[in-house]
Amino acid sequence: MVVEFYFTPQLHLRDGRVIRDLEDAISFAREQEARPGVDQRDEVLHKIERAESDEETHAAAHSFVRWLEELDILE
Repeated sequence: MVVEFYFTPQLHLRDGRVIRDLEDAISFAREQEARPGVDQRDEVLHKIERAESDEETHAAAHSFVRWLEELDILE
């Protein structure tokens, strides 16, 4: 079970998609193909799915945002 977390402000992607919470983040990450040596999709996804405390949840959300920045897909 994912701890409830909402991105404030919401994350707007270049394709028009909006990431509002960790459920949206999980959905987005699962749709992406892993690119060996290029990104950290699996690690980010596992951090989100395994987060059990507020601290772990915030760290996972931060990792997700950094991953999106690496992909250069944030507006």
